[in-house]
Amino acid sequence: MSTRRLKICRVASTVALGLGLVCAMASLSDTAVSWASPWRASRNSRSIAMRAAKKAAAQGLPNGPSDVFNTVVEGYDPDGPHEFVEGPPPTGYRHITEAIRPYHPNPEWMIFPESGFALDQKMCSLYTLATGLFKNINEGLREDNEDSIRRHMTVIHKLREVLRFKVKTICTPEGRKCKPFIGKVQRGMSLPADQVEAIANQYKVGTEFTWPGFTSTQLDDAGLWPFDGNLNFEIECNIDPQKLKVDEVYAPVRISRFMQGSNEVLFPPQTKFKVVGEREVERVKENEETKDVYTRILEVVELPTPKA
Repeated sequence: MSTRRLKICRVASTVALGLGLVCAMASLSDTAVSWASPWRASRNSRSIAMRAAKKAAAQGLPNGPSDVFNTVVEGYDPDGPHEFVEGPPPTGYRHITEAIRPYHPNPEWMIFPESGFALDQKMCSLYTLATGLFKNINEGLREDNEDSIRRHMTVIHKLREVLRFKVKTICTPEGRKCKPFIGKVQRGMSLPADQVEAIANQYKVGTEFTWPGFTSTQLDDAGLWPFDGNLNFEIECNIDPQKLKVDEVYAPVRISRFMQGSNEVLFPPQTKFKVVGEREVERVKENEETKDVYTRILEVVELPTPKA
């Protein structure tokens, strides 16, 4: 599928993509598989946005991983055991082929390369295709849905590995065939008109916060369309992981390294941001409708690191 066509396919998902930020303040699968229904996201994206907005208003912006994230995500052992039991409470983890089957039933998708560039490329393809996988993964992370996280954890783990770097081998022959992203990106989300102002006001200058899910952004020079909304973020990442006093780090990566032509930059879960500015509210007319657009300016202040 061409990058242009992929973008068009994802236009319909713009609202849901934006929800990564809304629900993070508490950063739609149409599959007919019956066992997937307990963790399948609602198809009514507006109701999800409104529910998330209320949650955000009640709890404010998150600033660090939750107990569920620390237990289920950080405590995940890729060597097993992986037997999943629904519970309650749920235990174990689904095998990766079971995790992706609702989205990619073709047997060819069940074949995974060994670790390395080919595996990274496949994981980026799985995540970016408009199948609902990325939406369900992020919704589970944002809402601390342990059942959903456990069902998707093998995919979450391999996708986090795409963003994981050994600091001493960055940009060396012994290191990864990609490097952490440094630069400016943009992020947009579409929210109900009667909620957007209250949500934007939570991003006060000086506030530090984390987004629990994977954060998809667009290169600054590529523009936001078709992912622009009524609450947009201009994000600058100037952290050089090579200068960090840690052995390993999760860092943002340009997806074009694995999928040629992509303008996407993917940030790892639990990246910490700081609000450093805001722009005047802009009133724009689009498709015969007038809307107020809010813009916040962020900088990355901390990248997550693997837990021992």
